[in-house]
Order: sequence, then C-alpha cells, then structure tokens
Amino acid sequence: MNSSRVPIHNKTRLAVTLRWLAYLDLCFAWSVGISTFFADNGVLWPTLQAIDAAFPLGFPFDDPEALENLLQGFSNHLGGILDGCVMAMDGFGVLTCAPYETEVVQPKDYRYRKSGFAIIVLAGCDANAHFISASCDHSGSTNHIIVWQDCNLYQMLEVEKLLSDKYFFVGDKAFTNTHQFISPWPGKCFVQCYFLFALPFYSNQLCLINSRSWTRYI
Repeated sequence: MNSSRVPIHNKTRLAVTLRWLAYLDLCFAWSVGISTFFADNGVLWPTLQAIDAAFPLGFPFDDPEALENLLQGFSNHLGGILDGCVMAMDGFGVLTCAPYETEVVQPKDYRYRKSGFAIIVLAGCDANAHFISASCDHSGSTNHIIVWQDCNLYQMLEVEKLLSDKYFFVGDKAFTNTHQFISPWPGKCFVQCYFLFALPFYSNQLCLINSRSWTRYI
C-alpha cells in the first residue's frame, strides 16, 4: 500500500527499485568508484554544494515585489481562496541508515515513527511547487511543530514579526494556528479543507522524492 492506501503497481515497484540501484550502474558506466562517489571530497557532495550555491533558498521577507508574486501565485492556484498566502509548509522524514554513536549524541533520537531511522525535513514552497525554504536539523523522532518553532523562519515570523500582516503561511494539522500561520481545523469539511492546504506542498514533495534531490538538504 502507498500513503493513500492504494496497492502499489508492479511497474512502480520496479521503477523505484531500479532507481535505488541506479547509482551502482552510473558509477560503473563512468568508471567511478562507489567510495569515491560518496567521499566527502568525491563526486556527490561537492556537486550538491555547487547546486546549493547556484540555487540558494530563502524567504523574501524584505522584498515586496517577490512577496506579491508569491501571493498572486497562490491566489491564481486556489481561485482566490486563502488570499494572502505566500508559502505552504510541511515536514516529512527522509530515511537514513542507523547513525553511529560516534556521529550523533543520541542515536535512538533518530528513530522514525513510521519505520527505521530518519532526518526530519521541514520545507516551504510556492504555488508552483518551487522550494523557498528548507531545514533538516532535527532527528526523526522530532515533532513537526517543534522543528518549526526551532527554525530561524519561525523567529522572523512569530517573534520578530518581520512579515506584513497582509501575508501568512499555511500548513497541515501538525502546526498550530497563529495570526500569520494557518492550519486546518477539525470538522465536517476537514477533508476538503486539508486538501486545499496540502496540495501545493505535496505536489512539490512528490517531485522531491522522485528526483532524489532531497540529498542536497542533508
């Protein structure tokens, strides 16, 4: 079953399995050793650092034009609903190997509630499913709201109040409603409302997982 409780098709099983195995084939094709590929100064990490430098992330608190573009994007995407929204946020666990005691203080903190071990990635995107912000500083057992409250973005939004009252963020039910962060409320229309809140980010999350580009945030 996938996350929607729908049976996983054999084609999908094959595709994701081959994708997982692909790095071995690529290393062989380009005559690159696997240890060289993953080394700190090898192929993967320096290349990801170069990508990070070329495509920096950051919410434009002090850029009125960029904020208006974000607002207009969500307004067009949702037909005027949630007018004032400038970012959709959510978190998910990126599965990892079990960390060693030499790598982290408390390896058990990285146990993920769904399975295995993970790092929690909290990210925000615009209406076009483009990332604006991302954080991956917390272990797999950490609740999303705790991750959010420990972010610099939270400090700027909720404490320093750097964002105009005209704008706000949206997130799912894991977050707490505030004046400038809106999450769904329980009730008869919860499913429909949750879909409206979650759609912008989940379309981006799907692209993220399919491309395996999450490695740039680790």
